[in-house]
Amino acid sequence: MTYSHNNYGDTFADVYDEWYLDLDNIDDCTEFLIQLAAGGTVLELGVGTGRIAIPLAERGVEFGVTVVGIDSSANMLERLEAKQRGKDFRVQTVLGHMVQEMPDGPFSVVLLAYNTLFNLLSANEQGKCLQKVAARLMPGGHLVVDCFVPASELPDSIASHVQRTMLNRVVLSEAIVDPTRQLVDGVFTEVHSDGRRTERPWSIKFASIAEIDAMASSAGLHLEQRWCNFARDRFTDESPRHISVYGRVVNNLLRVSPRRE
Repeated sequence: MTYSHNNYGDTFADVYDEWYLDLDNIDDCTEFLIQLAAGGTVLELGVGTGRIAIPLAERGVEFGVTVVGIDSSANMLERLEAKQRGKDFRVQTVLGHMVQEMPDGPFSVVLLAYNTLFNLLSANEQGKCLQKVAARLMPGGHLVVDCFVPASELPDSIASHVQRTMLNRVVLSEAIVDPTRQLVDGVFTEVHSDGRRTERPWSIKFASIAEIDAMASSAGLHLEQRWCNFARDRFTDESPRHISVYGRVVNNLLRVSPRRE
């Protein structure tokens, strides 16, 4: 079996909120980002339907934080716009590739939310993304990278299994893994109660923490904080996910945000 697809937004726009809205405790996430932004502007790359950006913009009004989001999927952005229609806050949206059309800034915080970095399907493009982020951060600004931690040993394939059970349908998941190239091509198949099947293919290029740190360093960014979630729980060798905060060097000195244990 082979799957290859990188048009993630248009493939998942109609189910994204249903499947992923509860991925994080949004209060923890917005608090984390508001503290880092310190009254500045947050740019979310791959903003999608506004899962994080909309509550961040709503809460940010009180703290002078503004939010900009870019996504290559018009379908995703249409859903974001519909959700904030008539509100007294606004996420400014940009339709375009998050690297090629990245807004100029400057930004206090740039966010790559859960695995968004891995949607860039080469190490070169991931590195270029971090370089462009560094150029758009204001002095003392921060990049937040949120990714899963790859296992030390990976299978060549992940056999079909039930990913989730939903009203009137079951979602199956299967994938093929290329550990050498660090690529995963998969597909979610929705089996509807009337027998219909809907396939949603996806692809990622994963990277280790050490590789992400190296890309950030090459871009002139240095690690400030690392947590296992937005509640700032301690990161350990067993943590399946990392929230890594990188800072921009200012006058050869690194501005480091205070850690909360």
